[in-house]
Amino acid sequence: MAESSDQELLQDKSYEPRSLTDEEKLKLNENTRISDFQKENLEKNAKKNWDLFYKRNEDRFFKDRHWITREFSDLKDALSKISSQEGQMKVLEVGCGVGNLIFPLLEEEKGLFVYACDFSPVAIDLVKKNASYDVNRCLAFVADLTQGDLTSHVPPESIDIVTLVFVLSAIHPDKMVAAIRNIKQVTYPKMARSE
Repeated sequence: MAESSDQELLQDKSYEPRSLTDEEKLKLNENTRISDFQKENLEKNAKKNWDLFYKRNEDRFFKDRHWITREFSDLKDALSKISSQEGQMKVLEVGCGVGNLIFPLLEEEKGLFVYACDFSPVAIDLVKKNASYDVNRCLAFVADLTQGDLTSHVPPESIDIVTLVFVLSAIHPDKMVAAIRNIKQVTYPKMARSE
């Protein structure tokens, strides 16, 4: 049997997904809902759970994001534009984990200073123990975006670019406005305007 092309497969009606039965839909809904108690418990113990995750996995779970500037060309363009205009550019990496984004960025962009924060003290300890951590180019600290104040670690209106890879989806919707306001305090005023 000859192999079909992707286009032929897409047009072949035998590959259409089947519809779930009512019983399967009910079972799916039952298995994906969690109780209010479980929701509250997860929210209350989020920091503890992330600490346990990083204690168990250290820096072996997520891979370094060497691809970030290749896949997000706008980020690469912005990094180049800002560094050529103003000297040392400042980035805030929110939810830095163990540094899988910051260390590749620091390696690639020499005129960069990164403020890196995470919810987990264990993750921040791992960042600081990384051989590439340089206090002249990076400041890692523990922060909860939904509480506290980033300006205790980051000067107001000083950040050129903010990255939040997989962060907003981990914040309860009721707390997102507080998180964004907290970030806004440290972003450079020009950042808020579109070009």
